[in-house]
Amino acid sequence: MKRRPQRFSKIDNDSKKAYNDFMNVLRPKKIVPAFWGIFLFLVGLSPIMAPIMAPAMAASSVPLRIDVAIRHHRFETAVREVPKGVPLLFRVTNFGRSMEEFESYDMAFEVVVRPGQTIEIPVSGLGAGKYDYFGDFHPRTARGTITVK
Repeated sequence: MKRRPQRFSKIDNDSKKAYNDFMNVLRPKKIVPAFWGIFLFLVGLSPIMAPIMAPAMAASSVPLRIDVAIRHHRFETAVREVPKGVPLLFRVTNFGRSMEEFESYDMAFEVVVRPGQTIEIPVSGLGAGKYDYFGDFHPRTARGTITVK
């Protein structure tokens, strides 16, 4: 007949006291009222702050995707103008047979794209102006510009 292992459910008083002291250090009772006070204050402000913060949060949360295709050592893109302050996400796909380096001094990125590879490059919101990007391996033909208004 198999014997089941004995479970230890009884803990000595010293261990209980040490555990309770440790837990009281982690969650002191004086912080709880302060937490609820701050929480209720912020919840009370949310109806007031929501209309003020909504446009800023909406503009900065979703990046504008710019698709760039590399074919025959040239960049093809449909987007040429973007609004000011909106984050961008360049999605670059290389349909060519050789590698290309997608680079921009103005937007501070430099990435090698292998044949058949698709990469994504996030760029934070830009100020008004023209921003150039180019292919470092074929700089005469692989060029593009984004105008921020």
